[in-house]
Amino acid sequence: MTLKELAARSASFNTRLHSLQGISILDWERMKIPEEDRPALLRQMHRDSVVWLYGYIAALADRKLVDKGDAERMHCELLYLHEKHSSVTNC
Repeated sequence: MTLKELAARSASFNTRLHSLQGISILDWERMKIPEEDRPALLRQMHRDSVVWLYGYIAALADRKLVDKGDAERMHCELLYLHEKHSSVTNC
């Protein structure tokens, strides 16, 4: 199983994955978030998504709903996405 396949089966997983990938569109003006606060908020949202997704996959593996090997691959992919995003937002 891949992150994409898991996202296709779970709307909440899909939402968090999109947030991590930077796909979700935030309406900053409507949320009334000052421009200077946006980068920190975005970093926090991405960290929260990584933790949530990692835990979700771990719970599925613990319940034997996904193979341990698949879970390890998805965890590695999550860490890669997080590092990739972190290098962009910390510039």
